[in-house]
Amino acid sequence: MARKRKVESSAAIVDESDKVLYSAFRNSANELSQLYSQAISYNKLSFEAGQRHAL
Repeated sequence: MARKRKVESSAAIVDESDKVLYSAFRNSANELSQLYSQAISYNKLSFEAGQRHAL
């Protein structure tokens, strides 16, 4: 499994709008990562189903 990057301290984010923007970006990045993981998983399942069908 890939190592997660260490996130800089939230203290570095000073402005409230920056906090909101950072939070939205972080949430979007996490959702995209989960979607990618699901796609890879389903791709593997589809490949295995195709192999079984071909036999």
